[in-house]
Amino acid sequence: MGHLAVGDRGVTIAYGRWTIAGRPALFGLAFLSVLIGTFAIIRAAEKVWAADIHRNLDAAIALQNGAFGTTPDYLYSPLAAALTVPALALPTDVVVILWLVVKVALLAGGVAIATRGLDRTNRVLAGAAVIGFLPILYDLELGNVTVIVLVAIVAIAWTPDRLVTGIPLGLILATAPKPQLIPVLVWLALVHRRALVGAVLTAALALVAGLALTGPDPWATWVSVLRTPAYLTSGPVINLALWSLPLAIALTGAVASMAAGLLALRRGYWPGLIAAICVGLLLAPYTLIYAAGLLPAAAPAITRASPRATLALAITAPVLLVLAFQLWVGLLLVLVAFLPAESWPARDVGIRSQPYLSGPGVSRDRSAGSAGDPRQP
Repeated sequence: MGHLAVGDRGVTIAYGRWTIAGRPALFGLAFLSVLIGTFAIIRAAEKVWAADIHRNLDAAIALQNGAFGTTPDYLYSPLAAALTVPALALPTDVVVILWLVVKVALLAGGVAIATRGLDRTNRVLAGAAVIGFLPILYDLELGNVTVIVLVAIVAIAWTPDRLVTGIPLGLILATAPKPQLIPVLVWLALVHRRALVGAVLTAALALVAGLALTGPDPWATWVSVLRTPAYLTSGPVINLALWSLPLAIALTGAVASMAAGLLALRRGYWPGLIAAICVGLLLAPYTLIYAAGLLPAAAPAITRASPRATLALAITAPVLLVLAFQLWVGLLLVLVAFLPAESWPARDVGIRSQPYLSGPGVSRDRSAGSAGDPRQP
């Protein structure tokens, strides 16, 4: 099992006799992620740049004109369209840029919180690695809401269990419900019951408000669209869930995924969250690559639990998430299912109480500039 050692000037990843200097590893990860991610984004830009935010604006116009449900591939609720209506007062390009800036700012804020305890250079590199994570970059390019969903999950997972922490997720459930979130809701029922209650109450109140705001007809249309979605047949959409594979392989993978997910839930808080996200990605009716952008919610925990395996998965992500999405997610799921429970930080090791690099699997080396012996306390 890997081990982190935090010194006054850096971080090392140790495995037996082998050590990897943290900054070169982090630099390599950030450089590779940004390089490959930028190349992929530029190649796809002509077809997908701001496609989802344009779709949201079109749905808002359709709602105003009494034609909700006519926007191709729009699966969000009428409330989401209604909340987008005020943005119609601004030029479209301004809306696109503002939406991008808001999401980048949220990501930067999350990285700043999670990397307390690292020096400035390492924090910048960590931020580049997160924003350069291909699913995150793709979300930013599309103008999707995955980053917002990520923030809603982080608001729960990184804080004590309270009703109020479930409010952002409740708004997501009322506006942009995603099938990938069902296993996450199961995880919440086990470890964050108050937050789950807060999310459900918020979603219920938001739905009532949405019905009052738009009337029942758009909601009836929305339900009809969800029952017979044309999303996967209306264009060159590549479904990355298990169900895109031959049936025998898909069913075998589904059973294995559920078994690994249950095992991971027994391992503890953080492996349960990662497993819930992975199972959602694999078993949802459809999964696109940006949906994996929820995984950074547990990045601090898995980095402490198994730094070497995490580094390997992160380095291979830009390629494998494109060429073998199910394989990469499956490897992550197997990792969290079989890592010993004692490897993981406790659920109460919150971001607000301790820096990113602390807890099980992490030691401190105070010698100037040396990696020291990471096995020392």
